[in-house]
Amino acid sequence: MTKKERVKMALSHKEPDSVPLFELTVANPVLESVLGKKITGFGTGEAKMAGIRAAMEGREARRAIIRENVEGMLEMYSKVGFDMFWFRPTEYLAPVEMGLPDNITANYIFDVTIKEIEKNTFCIESKEHGFWSIEKYEEKGDTCVTVNDCIKEGGIEELRRYVEYLERAKITPLHQCLQDGLESIRIAVEREKEKEDGMFVLGAADIACPTFLPYFPLFLQAMVDEPKLVERYMEATTEGVIPLLRAQLEMGVDGILGAVDWCYGGGPLFSPQMFKRFMVPHLKRIADECHCYGVPYIKHLDGNTTVLLNMLVYEVGMDGLHSIEPPAGMDISWIKKKYGDKITILGNIDCGHLLTFGSKEKIIEGVKRIIEVASPGGGHVFSSSNSIHSGVSPDTFWTMIKAVREFGKYPISMSD
Repeated sequence: MTKKERVKMALSHKEPDSVPLFELTVANPVLESVLGKKITGFGTGEAKMAGIRAAMEGREARRAIIRENVEGMLEMYSKVGFDMFWFRPTEYLAPVEMGLPDNITANYIFDVTIKEIEKNTFCIESKEHGFWSIEKYEEKGDTCVTVNDCIKEGGIEELRRYVEYLERAKITPLHQCLQDGLESIRIAVEREKEKEDGMFVLGAADIACPTFLPYFPLFLQAMVDEPKLVERYMEATTEGVIPLLRAQLEMGVDGILGAVDWCYGGGPLFSPQMFKRFMVPHLKRIADECHCYGVPYIKHLDGNTTVLLNMLVYEVGMDGLHSIEPPAGMDISWIKKKYGDKITILGNIDCGHLLTFGSKEKIIEGVKRIIEVASPGGGHVFSSSNSIHSGVSPDTFWTMIKAVREFGKYPISMSD
């Protein structure tokens, strides 16, 4: 059975020959240990900073870093034997209001100047429109986050001005930056199609909820005080997502995964009623667009997502849920029983503690338990509860991979 066949069987809630393997992202040191060389990688603070520095150098530097890293990640995933591959076309782009790359839309502000105002701290500014954000990279924690922006400083009137900009901004033709970013998806699709056993390739699209931007508290308050403004924000940003989504679908991706978070350990960052009003219609629009092209839409969410699952499954129409975080109280066995005939579940060995500090025996035990409760009947893709972050050692990583290969063969049968 090929990798694509294996994943498609799992997505169809049928048993393939073995449980498909997937990771959202893989950071160094595991990445470097597999490749035998260092690349920037994907989904890390280092990657975001590299994108900013490349943007400062110019288009050719941006195109080079995109190609180097998508090719490197494809090579790494192939060497490990992963069945599925995900990449964001916006990973190395640096517009104002950068935030997570998933939040970048076709009507973002790409014509910017970038200055390093102190070591590893960058001001990204649109001189024409007056919008700006500040990004800071912390090497020790491998994080690169927006630490301040004009909306946080300017308040509700600046948010209103920003929404007005989004509503009138041109979406097509796509900006040069986005065309460069989409080249990563083209490379992944074409490379895996050329292989006899190519991976199932996922593109990226999600609603632009500003969870990790400094003005998020203001955004939450606006849900109560200025709901019409929030609705306009969601409408304008989703309008900006659709051209990027369609471009990937037309390139021939096998599926789409959205990775914007809005939950923490105790539950969502807003009420289920707010989620239904502001988020559900736009998530559904994205899922519906995927289904028009005959491909699945998979939603990644950290934290405790329990109170949102009915809406995600029955109203949004998502096809898969990643990553089902155990420390947040998410039980993959319960989700399998309640939703296993409706969605594919992707997860969920704990990467926060078990893969970081656990013994070899505990990791093998964890792999066996997850496969035992989640894999029978199909509908399960094995992965960590988020990603293989920089705290996971190569030895621990390979312990997990080998255990999945050993115990994930169908029919599932656990030996003592």
